[in-house]
Amino acid sequence: MLSFLVLSCDRVTTNKFQFCDNFNEPLDCTEPKTENDIVYLDQKLFKKEKPTYEDFGNFLYFTARETPGFRLVLSQPFNGMGKDAFRSGYAAYLQYGNSSERMEGNLFQNNVVVSFHYLGALLKEEFRHKGIEKSPFRLEDLGVISLEYKVMVPEMEPIIKQRTVELRWK
Repeated sequence: MLSFLVLSCDRVTTNKFQFCDNFNEPLDCTEPKTENDIVYLDQKLFKKEKPTYEDFGNFLYFTARETPGFRLVLSQPFNGMGKDAFRSGYAAYLQYGNSSERMEGNLFQNNVVVSFHYLGALLKEEFRHKGIEKSPFRLEDLGVISLEYKVMVPEMEPIIKQRTVELRWK
């Protein structure tokens, strides 16, 4: 019986936070992700001659529209708070290297919260920090992107999750 309870608790805990890069209107995950993903980009859509890192960030933002995100199921609607109080106390951040940005997209529905951010915006900020935004870009030189998600939910301890994304041409 103890094993059943432990396994049941684990299942509830692991289903609470889900990496997800796209959602439908009821906030179900339509593009589930894992802690380590490979994302294939259509190279034919990246039409810059002699592209820079900044060009690539713009491609990710405007064309590929890569949006790392997550879906979080709360134990009770808005953690027992009013909707406005919950929203004003909620914040989610995405970090890559020395760049951290507050996630742009936040949607709330009863006991479900989803947040996402444009990967291109975050990468462009990090490229600026490194001083390489005008340097010639090759996808092979980018390597694995290590992301950290930090979620501040009212009435909960902060949630910190790690995820790696490798971008490849298809």
